[in-house]
Amino acid sequence: MGKIIKEKARRSLPVFVILCLVNLFFAGYAFNLNLDFANVHKDGLVTMALDAQADNASTTVNVQNAPPWFTVAPAENPSSTSTTPVNVGGSIAFQGTATDGEDDDYFLIICTTTKATSTIGVMEPTCVGGNYLCRSGAASSTAQASCTHNGVKNIAGETQPWYAFICDQHLGDPRCSIVGAQGTGVSGSPFYVNHAPRLNHVYTSINNQIPGGTFTFLASSTDQDITGAVDRIDMYACSTNSWSLAAGCASTTFCVGSSSAPDVSCNYTDTAPTKDKAYNYWVFIKDAHQLVGTGNGSTTTYTITNVAPVISGVTLNGGSNISLNIKNAPNIDVLTGSVSITDNNGCSDVVSATSTIYLGTVSGGANCAANDNNCYKTAAAYCFISGCTGDPDNDATMTAICSTSLAFHSVPTDAQAGASATSWFSRITAWDEAIFGSGSYTTLNGVEVISTAALDVTELNINYGIIQAGMDSGTKNGTTTVINFGNTPINTDVTGTDMLRGGIGPQLIGIERQQHSLNNFAFGAGTVTSSSTPDTVATVIPRPTSAVDVSDQIYWGIGLPLGIPSAQYEGENTFTVVENVGGNWN
Repeated sequence: MGKIIKEKARRSLPVFVILCLVNLFFAGYAFNLNLDFANVHKDGLVTMALDAQADNASTTVNVQNAPPWFTVAPAENPSSTSTTPVNVGGSIAFQGTATDGEDDDYFLIICTTTKATSTIGVMEPTCVGGNYLCRSGAASSTAQASCTHNGVKNIAGETQPWYAFICDQHLGDPRCSIVGAQGTGVSGSPFYVNHAPRLNHVYTSINNQIPGGTFTFLASSTDQDITGAVDRIDMYACSTNSWSLAAGCASTTFCVGSSSAPDVSCNYTDTAPTKDKAYNYWVFIKDAHQLVGTGNGSTTTYTITNVAPVISGVTLNGGSNISLNIKNAPNIDVLTGSVSITDNNGCSDVVSATSTIYLGTVSGGANCAANDNNCYKTAAAYCFISGCTGDPDNDATMTAICSTSLAFHSVPTDAQAGASATSWFSRITAWDEAIFGSGSYTTLNGVEVISTAALDVTELNINYGIIQAGMDSGTKNGTTTVINFGNTPINTDVTGTDMLRGGIGPQLIGIERQQHSLNNFAFGAGTVTSSSTPDTVATVIPRPTSAVDVSDQIYWGIGLPLGIPSAQYEGENTFTVVENVGGNWN
């Protein structure tokens, strides 16, 4: 450029010199010039040259805005690792410090792409492609900037690379760092993402237990995170479909289990009493990083099975021996009762009771076939249950009382009967609502049925008919039918009184004039009847086995003395029962 200026100077010198000379001339030599006329211009004109020893040139440059630069590398705060990942849906914070040459404020922006840009007139920078994790507010040069990424996405992998850029807030030419910084060490890119485990299905692997039994609940789950180590899964089995990370089960927590395996289980022990039925439970899972599982609230059931009621303390007739009524009198009511009935399915599970009163030697014992001699079955209609105060109480105070009546001919067992080696016992069976759901208890100590010897004579009188004085009845006998009214085999003692004229005397026919026999006889062949010494007639009537009469007949005859006045004579014969120990006890 200096050459160009010189060339211009040469071309303009003649005019310049002339003007200067004129001026100098009239100015009286105001200044001196040292002119060199040795140079002749190429076009033939004489020129003058300045004698210059230095030259100057002006400089210009257009300085463009430069982006800020990191003075403290970007970092996660706190750092995520394979063992401390960020949960899907959670948050992660970033920070960094930058300096700007023009002291402009700057933004920190975290991208998932490798470039960020700023636009004139737009305050905040953006990530190219729009994929940014977070952006700070404007920070002063040299001050720290930070931002937080909320709602971490459910990415396919376990790590998310990130790139940090700093962009200044220059009004006319905002700039972003060209290369994205990724920090260093554990606080640098990428950050680790923890995914929610998935609850696939639940089932009861150990099921159908009695009240108080232990069940195993199993949750089948999957977790895609394997970096570092397989996540631990925690499961909660709840009694309702309500659970939270903070509080756990909203109602009853059946059990809690943990495992790093896909299948997680826990054991639940029931507390009796419990109604026999299926019960629902709901399962919820979370991982070791407190991330709630998907598919939570899956439900299935566990089943309490039926158990039989338990009866204790059964007694027969209050532990007292039983004395029976004789035939044609009302049967004796006999009670058998329990001290308690319990049921671990709850007291309302017990719906009825039955009982058996039986002779100790009867075939089948308490399972004997009903028979009025040795086995009495009491139906549920005659058993009364009391004391249930409502489930889930199993009510040890619940009792049963069963009532039945024993026939007059029930087998006696006292010493008099010669059967002291056995006794009568009772069993009460309580029934629940399930088929075959029963429990029984038998008396530990039996009681005796007392021997009762009794008879009845069918005929109201012995009518000998009309006989002349001095004559006898011959083979024409009066008869009496002796019926066994007790529960032992019997013989019969007979005595009598004199027959008095008109029933009041003084004339009489002595008792010794009457004879008796077990068979039809001719007078004189019978046994003389006494008024004081009973004669045991070997009627040998067996113990009755039903209400059908068991009897024998005694035949009677009479001989009249000579000279006795004619009239109707009346007397009374007495039949007294005698137990026939050696008889037929059946």
